[in-house]
Amino acid sequence: MANEPTPAADAPAKPKLPVLIGMVAVGLLVGGASGAVFIGPMVAKKMGKTTPIVAAAAADDEHGDAEAADGEHAEAPAAEDHGKPAEGGAAEGAAVHLLENLVLNPAASGGARYLLLSVAIEVGNAKAGEDFKTRDAELRDIILTALGTKTVEDLTEITHRETFKSELQIAINARFGKKAVKSLYFPQFVVQ
Repeated sequence: MANEPTPAADAPAKPKLPVLIGMVAVGLLVGGASGAVFIGPMVAKKMGKTTPIVAAAAADDEHGDAEAADGEHAEAPAAEDHGKPAEGGAAEGAAVHLLENLVLNPAASGGARYLLLSVAIEVGNAKAGEDFKTRDAELRDIILTALGTKTVEDLTEITHRETFKSELQIAINARFGKKAVKSLYFPQFVVQ
């Protein structure tokens, strides 16, 4: 019996339970931290959302690129450019009033189809911009009423979009005053 090996000598040593729990906890901590730091901002950027860290980093990148191109005396980018057109767009300082996620049932669809759209209105003057904010429900009603008379076939024909924009511009200007709307855009236009 002296030659027989003991079971404890042949079997590999099992890790103890506290060591195993510690390894799992460290793994979860490292995985969660790397996901929050690296993967989270990438997913947020793809969804169109920005976190304060991502926004600050983007601002630093833009500012750094401007300094590299123009030297040390480059001018800092404007703090708030939201609602203003990009270079090559409309006049400098033009405000944009955005109406998002408007939903309506097209004419003769029996409620089985719908149009989901967003409308960006480039404001013609400051008074109109204030009126658009204070009378938002009225503005939405004008758009939904005008487009609610269109059939699914009309709405799905892409060549009709410019006509819709012109009709909406005329209807809004009639209610809010001449030249209240400079331009009109459909950033989202989905017929289901």
